[in-house]
Amino acid sequence: MNDADATPAALPPALLTAWLAQSHDLLVLTDERGSIVWANRQFAERAGATASNLLTSLLPAAGVAPSAETQRAAVLHALQTGSLAPDTELCLRDADGAALWLRARVARVDARTLWTFQPSRTTGADNARLELALELAGIVTWRHDLATDRVRLNEHGYAVLEVAPRAEGLALAELRALIHPDDLPRLRRLTELARVSELPTDIQARHRRADGRWRDLLTRSVVERNARGEPIAFVGVALDVSEQSEQSRRAVALGQRLEAAAKAARMGIWTTTAGTDQTEWNTQMFELFDMVGEAPPASIGEWVRRCIHQDDAERVHRALYAFHTDTSGKPFEIEFRARRRDGSVRWIVLRADADHGEPDRQRYFGVALDVTAHREAVAALHQASERAALITRSAGLGTWETGMDFGAAVWDEQMFRLRGLAPRQSALSREERLALVHPDDARRVLDSHDESSAPRTNAYEFRVRWPDGSYHWLASRSAVVCNPDGRPVRRVGVNWDVTEAKNADAARQKTQLAERESRAKSEFLSRMSHELRTPLNAVLGFTQLLQSEVDPARSHGPSVKLGHIRAAGEHLLALINDALDLSSMEAGTLRLEIQDVDLASTLAQTLPLVGGLAPQLRVGVNTDGVGGRVRADPVRLRQVLINLLSNAIKYNRLHGEVTVDAVARPDGTLVRVSDTGRGLSAEQLGHLFEPFNRLGIEREGIPGSGIGLTVAKALVEGMGGRIAVSSELGRGTVVELSLPTAEAAAQPRQAVDTARPGARSGQLLYIEDNSVNVLLVEELVKSLSGLQIASEGTGAAGVARALSLRPDVILVDMQLPDFDGFEVLRRLRARPETSAIPCIALSANAMPEDIARGLAGGFDDYWTKPIKFRPFLESLERLFPAEVVRRPAPPGRAA
Repeated sequence: MNDADATPAALPPALLTAWLAQSHDLLVLTDERGSIVWANRQFAERAGATASNLLTSLLPAAGVAPSAETQRAAVLHALQTGSLAPDTELCLRDADGAALWLRARVARVDARTLWTFQPSRTTGADNARLELALELAGIVTWRHDLATDRVRLNEHGYAVLEVAPRAEGLALAELRALIHPDDLPRLRRLTELARVSELPTDIQARHRRADGRWRDLLTRSVVERNARGEPIAFVGVALDVSEQSEQSRRAVALGQRLEAAAKAARMGIWTTTAGTDQTEWNTQMFELFDMVGEAPPASIGEWVRRCIHQDDAERVHRALYAFHTDTSGKPFEIEFRARRRDGSVRWIVLRADADHGEPDRQRYFGVALDVTAHREAVAALHQASERAALITRSAGLGTWETGMDFGAAVWDEQMFRLRGLAPRQSALSREERLALVHPDDARRVLDSHDESSAPRTNAYEFRVRWPDGSYHWLASRSAVVCNPDGRPVRRVGVNWDVTEAKNADAARQKTQLAERESRAKSEFLSRMSHELRTPLNAVLGFTQLLQSEVDPARSHGPSVKLGHIRAAGEHLLALINDALDLSSMEAGTLRLEIQDVDLASTLAQTLPLVGGLAPQLRVGVNTDGVGGRVRADPVRLRQVLINLLSNAIKYNRLHGEVTVDAVARPDGTLVRVSDTGRGLSAEQLGHLFEPFNRLGIEREGIPGSGIGLTVAKALVEGMGGRIAVSSELGRGTVVELSLPTAEAAAQPRQAVDTARPGARSGQLLYIEDNSVNVLLVEELVKSLSGLQIASEGTGAAGVARALSLRPDVILVDMQLPDFDGFEVLRRLRARPETSAIPCIALSANAMPEDIARGLAGGFDDYWTKPIKFRPFLESLERLFPAEVVRRPAPPGRAA
């Protein structure tokens, strides 16, 4: 193996070191003065006792031979020129002290000289020792005879190739069959080049092993020539470098993975040497700093000038200089903006460290990372945090955090404000917090922090005491935060004030309770109305029948008694009606039919209803000053006037006066009812409109319910007016009604023909289970000649009778033994024979909502009990009009 002409620098450092250490040649490296700076093991072993001299200088060692001066001159020439005459021999001493003749070759390595020595005069012992050394070093020796194309190897060579030794050697084709197909073309090409070269040729190729795996062999060969200079053989050595190749492949793969990871992470990798232009960047560095296709900056200063945003350049330059002069060995990191050609900026984190393996050179390496997305995420998170803080402040939310033991807590400022306290640095202690909690809520608050029972998410409400002594309701919502092992470590949550909602909820519950009470009261009044009106219907009805049969002139006693019965019944009925009206007004269910009403005619209709009371008390009533038209419900207006007139008469003095007048004003019409009675005190005026409060008059025996004025006031206000009372003790009382004025007066009616009634006819069916009510209605119907009436006591019987009788009108009680009046109506309407017959409800259920429900259910009309004779008979007359005989009205007269 021709090692002397090798160029060590051509080999990878690791392989060169391994080759120099394992070569069977004697190798020595000297400096320019001939001093030995390195020698391999083979040289030291062969030099033996003279090793101490050899390690000092090669020049003295050359003087052991008779031709010492010639050899010394040859050594000096080699040191100066790096060349040596062919077949130059030097004589040294071996380990046994015998002369050691060595053939020498040299090669220049920078300013140093590599000496390769080979024994030139060997013995059998020398050959044996050489073979042993080659085997121990794992070196294969071989010779390829070009004439026979056979290759002979030493014993270790056959073992490495895993083939049986052969005296004749291996055929070249057999040997090349073991080489990897991908390596054969390169092997043939290098072999042809070696034929014409005097220099050693290095080839690395993969050889197949018996188990199918591949072994990397590094082969160095030289050409052996004959005396004519013709190549006759290749001789050389081979070394198994599989382990080194695998390490190299792993290093390459690691580098590739590192480059792939750097690309995926957009991580730039860089190295630079201070004071030089030796700067290296990977691809990502060029992309990070928008310099793709350009050369990297030659120095750090140039890089700062070209790549860093002007607002950050000075800061980065100072930080890099401080790192350069720092001797502590700490790594370096800085964040800055890099400017790009399109004017945009990217945020970069630069990390660096110094290469401490070469103290004579200041070499730095590091990475650069694009953290723009992270910066933007942090900025967005900061903005979101600020927005969340703004929202919590605007919404009045207080945030808190506490350990799982309900110990030290962290509060924001709003948590203090929710308790009426000024914010301070630290949260309230556990004792301070509990001291503010309402005693009734303390257990709830403590249980919410007991992790043995409290859920991971918790919600509850509690009261806290403010410094002024008032209590405020707070809502709490919280959740447990766990560590990576799943163990709860703290609880975080929010508080907010729900006092207003709590008060509203309480008010709503109070309203609902009031509504339930109102419904219960309405139901009670409706029931009581029915139960009271049913017997009153009989009392008043038969009283009126008896009165119509008794001649007062001939039977004064019974007539007076019947009058008392009727008055008591009517008083009881008025009391029931007033109570129902009051209940309806409180519930907002009273229906008002607002229309234009003539005051004079309304008052004229009212006076007869109170006319009997005035003569008894010798009170005069003056209504001459009443005129004009107002907007009101005519029925309810009469009810108000009746109440006011009856009060003015009842509470007047003997021979007193009641005056009614009306005055038109811009804001409405004022109706005044004045009396000359006893008057009222200021205290009495303050309680005048309270229901059932008769101001002590009940002790004087004057009849009344105590709710008439309450009902009157509600009716007037419901019609868009107002009522006011002024009074003076001993001088009388004035009640003023203010009502909206009608837009125009009604036109007088034209003269019409006069008529006289004739005969009438008709059939009624009355479905009623109360025999007394049936008897009363039958008497009233029979009082109108020509009308017939039949009755049934159940709903089913009534429907069947209607189908057979086909009456003109059906009167239906709403509460029957088998089913109610609505079911009667439904069955009648379902049959074509009875579907068109008018059906009128006649019931003691006289609440406004009862009447409205009946009309909405399909009844043609709704009449209430107790029956008032005159209205009842008038309604029958409208339903069954008599035949009319008409006579022309006299000219010029109105009807």
